[in-house]
Amino acid sequence: MKDIDIIFNQKKIIVMGLGITGIPVTKMLMELGNHIVAFDNNTGLDRDEIYSRIGKIAKGDLEMILAGEENIDISLLEGAGLVIVSPGIPSENSMLRAAADRGIPVWDELELSWRLLSDKQRFNTIAITGTNGKTTAVNLTGAILQDAGMRVEVCGNVGRPLLNTIKIDENIKRAVDDNIIRIIETSSFQLERTYTFKPRAGVLLNITSDHMDRHRCIEDYADMKLKLFSNQDISDYAIVNMDDSLTAEKITNIKSRENGPSLIKYSIKKEKGSHIWSGSGNIYYDFLSYKGKINIRDALLMGMHNTSNAMAASAASLIYGASSENTGKSIRDFEPLSHRMEYLGEIAGIRCINDSKSTNPDSTIAALKDFTKEVTLIMGGKDKNMDFLPLLAFLDSAVNNIILIGRSAPYMEDLFKSKGNVHSIFRCDSLEEAVRLGFKITIRGDVLLLSPGCASMDMFRDYKDRGDRFKRIVMSFKE
Repeated sequence: MKDIDIIFNQKKIIVMGLGITGIPVTKMLMELGNHIVAFDNNTGLDRDEIYSRIGKIAKGDLEMILAGEENIDISLLEGAGLVIVSPGIPSENSMLRAAADRGIPVWDELELSWRLLSDKQRFNTIAITGTNGKTTAVNLTGAILQDAGMRVEVCGNVGRPLLNTIKIDENIKRAVDDNIIRIIETSSFQLERTYTFKPRAGVLLNITSDHMDRHRCIEDYADMKLKLFSNQDISDYAIVNMDDSLTAEKITNIKSRENGPSLIKYSIKKEKGSHIWSGSGNIYYDFLSYKGKINIRDALLMGMHNTSNAMAASAASLIYGASSENTGKSIRDFEPLSHRMEYLGEIAGIRCINDSKSTNPDSTIAALKDFTKEVTLIMGGKDKNMDFLPLLAFLDSAVNNIILIGRSAPYMEDLFKSKGNVHSIFRCDSLEEAVRLGFKITIRGDVLLLSPGCASMDMFRDYKDRGDRFKRIVMSFKE
């Protein structure tokens, strides 16, 4: 049986999780005539709402089990030929272990989608991963190629599943051919369950401490990121950031592979032997048959980390035919995404920045690199067993005051004080209290920065809720 036939010839497929990816997966598999058993343990899901999102489908049928309605146990695997699982469900889940014991394939939405794509569509793919900067790099790459007149779909972990960009021709059992370039944001959770994924251009932005509650150690986490390149061959490109120490160490695995992808290295400075580097308001490039410079003076994106993101996006875009002129204009015009070093203006004489998307220590480091001793930093939240020690030097060089909030505040206060510090440390019970204190203790002309370095779910729905709340509170001081 061909790998694609498993999707079309099954009588029963299990779908675990009915969230952003689970619903489109269920809908697609039903349209292909399969019997779907879909379940979700999350409380608060509404059956009627899920049915309305799936819509009426003549083919296939659906058996749905929600939290509290029925026991969800391994007996559901009887007769199943495939399990599709949402990225957030860990491999230690008892159902997934039982599926593995029975030899039932376990995929995620990314693997399912990839197997449905035609060869032409697979050729027109750029996949971007990394601990930080993925969404910015994906959207910037999309903007460059779209401005160059190409048809683009930005998808994946960015919020729109790859599957939602695909239309199936059942006669050929493949996605309908098109000339769309798909730019796919890929997380470590998604890459964990991919087996045939092979983007033509793979981009690795960085690997730093994050999701240690899932991956257990930084080496396991790095291995998941490197799966982006595992199936690539000489017809493909691996674009990697040499400024990131762990990425630079790990690329030896790519270089040593026979018939591996063309390796394109980028860094802020040319001294690291990179093919792409920056200086004097330009991005310079010299790889394969591509050579030139891109003007990024007066770009709206702030910070060296965004220059790095721009280099990664430029490399991928040049491969697909974007010109230096178009690429430079797109980078200069690209507006920062919400909650990512989002400048809110000078309010009550203080420069205010919303970096709520900072959910790990390295993203806070990136935020602080462009400041001298001028920052009042609001940070804290839900820790994910991450390493905060590398952050200490940047706190000393850029921060006057630290205001800690959230579940991690006691731990972080003890850590920062134990290592000695040249800044004042405060703790607040709420974001509102932290902002009020921030305006009180920050010198006029200095910076009030929300860059939490932690997840948000201990106090907020998500990082967007946290960032929106920060903006509302800050803007109230205009009055």
